[in-house]
Amino acid sequence: MASTFTHSLLVAGCCALATAAAAQTADQPAAADAPSLTAADEGNSATAGISGVVSSDKQLNLANVSITAIHIPTGVRRTARTDEQGRFSINTMLVGGPYAVQISQEGYRTQLLTNVFLEGGKTSQFNNVLSPATVAVGTRRTDRTLAESIAPVDVVDMRELLPLVPQTDLSQLLHQVVPSFNSTRQTSADGADHVDPISLRGLAPDQALVLVNGKRRHTTALINLLGSRGVGSVGYDLNALSTSGIDRVEVLRDGAAAQYGSDAIAGVININLKDDNRGGGALLSTGLTSAGDGLTGLLSLNRGLKLGEKGFLNFTADAGYRGSSTRDYRRDINSWPVYSYDAEEERKALAANGKTYDDFEQKNGDAQVTNARGLYNLGVPLSERVRLYSFGSYNFRRGKAAAPWVLPASAEADIVDEIFPNGYQPSINTRINDGSAVAGLEIGLGAWKLDLSHVLGANQMRYDVSKTLNSTLGANSPTEFKAGGLRFIQNVTNATMTRLFPKALAGTNVAFGGELRNDNYAILAGEKGSYFDYGQGKDEASAGAQGFIGFDPSAVISGSRRNVGAFVDVEADVTKSWTVEGALRFENYSSFGSAFTYKAASRLKLGKALAVRAGYNTGFRAPALQQVLYRQITLLPTSSGPKYSGIFNNQSPVAEAAGIGRLRPEKSRNVSAGLVFTPAPDLTITLDAYQIDIDNRILLSGLFGEDSTGTRTAFNQALLNANADEAQFFTNAADTRTRGLDFVATYRRPLGRGSFNVALAANINRTTIKQLRVPAQFRSLQNDDQPGNDYIDQRQLSLLKTGNPREKLILSTGYELGKFSVLMRNFYFGKVETYDYNFGALPEGSVYMSFHGKTSTDLTASYRPAKGVQLTAGVSNLFNIYPDNVSKAARQGHAPDGFASLEEYGRYYQQTYGRPLDLPSDYDIFPYQSQQMPLTGRYFYLKASYTLGVK
Repeated sequence: MASTFTHSLLVAGCCALATAAAAQTADQPAAADAPSLTAADEGNSATAGISGVVSSDKQLNLANVSITAIHIPTGVRRTARTDEQGRFSINTMLVGGPYAVQISQEGYRTQLLTNVFLEGGKTSQFNNVLSPATVAVGTRRTDRTLAESIAPVDVVDMRELLPLVPQTDLSQLLHQVVPSFNSTRQTSADGADHVDPISLRGLAPDQALVLVNGKRRHTTALINLLGSRGVGSVGYDLNALSTSGIDRVEVLRDGAAAQYGSDAIAGVININLKDDNRGGGALLSTGLTSAGDGLTGLLSLNRGLKLGEKGFLNFTADAGYRGSSTRDYRRDINSWPVYSYDAEEERKALAANGKTYDDFEQKNGDAQVTNARGLYNLGVPLSERVRLYSFGSYNFRRGKAAAPWVLPASAEADIVDEIFPNGYQPSINTRINDGSAVAGLEIGLGAWKLDLSHVLGANQMRYDVSKTLNSTLGANSPTEFKAGGLRFIQNVTNATMTRLFPKALAGTNVAFGGELRNDNYAILAGEKGSYFDYGQGKDEASAGAQGFIGFDPSAVISGSRRNVGAFVDVEADVTKSWTVEGALRFENYSSFGSAFTYKAASRLKLGKALAVRAGYNTGFRAPALQQVLYRQITLLPTSSGPKYSGIFNNQSPVAEAAGIGRLRPEKSRNVSAGLVFTPAPDLTITLDAYQIDIDNRILLSGLFGEDSTGTRTAFNQALLNANADEAQFFTNAADTRTRGLDFVATYRRPLGRGSFNVALAANINRTTIKQLRVPAQFRSLQNDDQPGNDYIDQRQLSLLKTGNPREKLILSTGYELGKFSVLMRNFYFGKVETYDYNFGALPEGSVYMSFHGKTSTDLTASYRPAKGVQLTAGVSNLFNIYPDNVSKAARQGHAPDGFASLEEYGRYYQQTYGRPLDLPSDYDIFPYQSQQMPLTGRYFYLKASYTLGVK
């Protein structure tokens, strides 16, 4: 049985008697002049009743279905359950209304009838059809319900969730809903400021697979190179999809590479689009932080149209804005002075120029983002056996993030007095175009069904930098540059055959098929001024656009690869209580060879109240084409001045001289076991444990400069030829083990005149490094017992092991009474521990920071004044809780390796650099790191939604 977390909780405590999205049956009116109640009550105008039959969409009458009728004005409640023939009857009810009637059974979507009025002395008849709460991920059966799922699945009902919660972007919404899913907005992380990286079960963004309507979604062109999450990985841009066009999101918490191919190591996120053929809706959302910044606004429109008798077209369009934010900026002379590291000189220079530190505020929170999105989903029967389907999306995003100030004290050579005499704060801006289109045919071939489809997906990110200089041009420098960009295109062709053999055992489903995928990646050059050294500025002036150096012609590259895959998947109900599943998959890549994976899983029902499930699977993740080809030289600020640092791909002379081999696929082994316990109809508990072993994990290496020992002379020469001070590479560097536990408990029942819901969901996660894979000429460096330039630096390793919250808990409580509902959600984000950034203060390593666990609270109130209308007001992070700032986290951690205390390290730093310790890096201008929770504090929001005629 799959997790029922989001069904009773509606993934956040939405009430059991929620509004339109609970599949209203208002278009099934009570029959007039129905049979009388009983002989005793017949003609008694003081009483009334309801009766009817409940069946499934397969015309099977359903037994033990719960029927609850609430008289809204008084709160009087009547309940019943259907018999073996699916019949129910409730007599002696109060005349009039309105009543709310809820019809529910586990494994089916709850139905809600609102505004029901009863006539005295009569029985109103209701015949209801319940639709199964089927899942499309983790199974290739079309009739597998959530309650029967072999692996744990969280189902997020977007129709009910979106009008209630503060979030509107999909990645942030899932972060606040699914404990095993994490996504925090990054800050001062270049492109990652505009594309939120994700994580499932504590693994990297590219170790979870994203599907839309069961079809593979393309990744972004961006590699996360800075920030605190997913460094060195390539992820998905979930926020490119309009949430108003999504029906539900299924999160499979189990490895599934044998079923779906590369990347599905941690699990699969399947996004199901709306398929309504009538009606529609509108959503208006706005909000503001208690600090007065971060203004948000969203207007979203959805419409369903009928095409022919059985076809549909559902489309969504929206436009949104998010303002930038800044938190706890304070400039410290020991870290980022404006004019001088000498306190007296700094004071005099500020006074002479009529400036204060307020004039040099560093923007350090969310980037400014403007979005325009479109989404469609289409299905049309062409004949009794052929169905055409198509869906797609487009997103244009304009982002504006801030780089650190360029100031006279730290970068005097890059100050051009004629343009920015007191310094400047460059803006790193992006233009993102993301699009996809899918077309396919479902063809009935007797008892078999053939699904043919083609998927085209593309993502392009172009950078432009404003309020900046190329200081080597001196006074002739422009202040804006086009800096080039990245592009990724993916084409996927699928063919899948499926058939259910109902008489084989208790039902056996067989599926097999093939896939052809082509990937293409390109780096696009910037204009010359964004990267070139003109030699016309001050001595030691830095070439290129300050804040973000453009891609130069040496970085421009284009490449592609092809892979062919085939799979077979068998899922059998051995008995009505025992299900087994097996899958095999073979793939061949043009870039590195073949991969073979398999999966075996089973679910056994031990009684009405208990079921157990377990699985074992192998998986793989092919190196992203972005990781294979990416290369760029950037300018890094260090304690000893700016340095040119290059990321060199594995085909470069620098990588060859360093002995870095070609990238190989990551390989995984995933074992899981769990149970589902339902001690009472209103209470469900699931518990799932897992262990994921991954070999050859692809990481971004440490930075290597010139070797003075004489052991890497070829590498030294290659660096010189590349005009770089330092180099790093993508490399298969680590074998890891991740162990975790998922727990979900949901409880719902009538309470007083309303309905009460409570749910607790948690994820506990630990990752350890079993082995590091270090090339021979770097093995002497990989020593974490003393300072040294490790092959994989300590920050990267700490992000891998403890960069995700160790625990994440979500407690949701909801209550609904008539037209009103209230929802409270409490979140606990566990401890995170990482090394600080290292920009040259030591050959390797820096201060170790410990961010303690934090709890935040959301409170929401909702009112439905009329049918289809819902008004919501709420506050996120009610008590204005922030993560520990980096200075506090450093005090809670420890000094760099090789030093007994921060005081000892401070004395070393003062002696070496002639000024007081300024670690953690940028503690004054970037006081927070984006790892546990949002950084904007308390947020007030309003939402208004209108739903019209949704089936």
